[in-house]
Amino acid sequence: MEAKNEKEKSDSQLVRIGIPSKGRMASETQEFLNSCGFKLKRNRQQYIGWLEGFPNIQVVFQRQKDIINGVFNGNLAFGIVGLDILTELTLKDPDKIVIIHDNLEFGACTLEVSIPENWKENSMKDLKHRNEILRVASKFPLLTEDFFNKHELDFKLFKAEGTIEVAPTLGYSDIIVELVSSGQTLKDNRLKRLQDGCILQSQACFIANRKNLKENQIVLDISRTFLEYFEATIRAKDYVSVFINMRGNDPEDVAQKMFTNESLKGLQGPTISPVISSKGGSWFAIHIIVEKKKLTETIRALRDIGGSGVVVSPTLFIFEEEPKRYKDLVKNLEDN
Repeated sequence: MEAKNEKEKSDSQLVRIGIPSKGRMASETQEFLNSCGFKLKRNRQQYIGWLEGFPNIQVVFQRQKDIINGVFNGNLAFGIVGLDILTELTLKDPDKIVIIHDNLEFGACTLEVSIPENWKENSMKDLKHRNEILRVASKFPLLTEDFFNKHELDFKLFKAEGTIEVAPTLGYSDIIVELVSSGQTLKDNRLKRLQDGCILQSQACFIANRKNLKENQIVLDISRTFLEYFEATIRAKDYVSVFINMRGNDPEDVAQKMFTNESLKGLQGPTISPVISSKGGSWFAIHIIVEKKKLTETIRALRDIGGSGVVVSPTLFIFEEEPKRYKDLVKNLEDN
């Protein structure tokens, strides 16, 4: 009995995060967590895992719908899901779930209205001229109904499962509302998107149970840890570290040369350190963080002012003093 009580106590102290168990979202979520420094561990064929170095965090592998329901009910403290299914399932009751980060920069897609390519219509407004009740198939009935009502169209909605791109061909519906990534599947099934038919732009987002955040300081602290690393990783993706040696009289002299070019200022300014060279001379080592897209321009500018021996390395994390999203989260919790 004592051992059982200890186990129940231990389980009650676990903070659970749900992540997708199947499909592209599952693999991209795991890759993202690993890139953020959260080493994911999972026993084969089990739906429970953990993060190395975080013994009080339990990872639960589930369908996205189950993750959202788990966070909604408080069984899960956190979850990573697509904004599309989250919006659909919480459209009528959005307050119990807090979106901590609305764009983790993977899982991008759009929820769009598509019609047969041989129809002459190209917009939602054009559909009014068909003078018929439109049959619409969708896995997102609430978002679809809301969108079609806003456009004041007569329609009959069919909730669909599985592959719905074939529905117009088979005569089940006239129109489909489905997630689109590249659009190739639509082309393969002779469908086209409407010019103004985008209902929602979706991507992976990080969510939490509002009550858990407000009442459990451990959950709030963990949310900040996740957010710190998520933000630092996302920010760092567009930057590289550049190291170069340069002659100069002193650090101020080197800095003045660099400040003459906007591309050499880095995030807050260069780091300049003296180099102890066996060959003598006054040398300095320079380190700056620059955008990847400006790397060629930066290297040329460094050479123009006498730099040599350029070394470029990836930047894994760029931490801010305090993430703005965390400040927004705390304010959100205080206001509601």
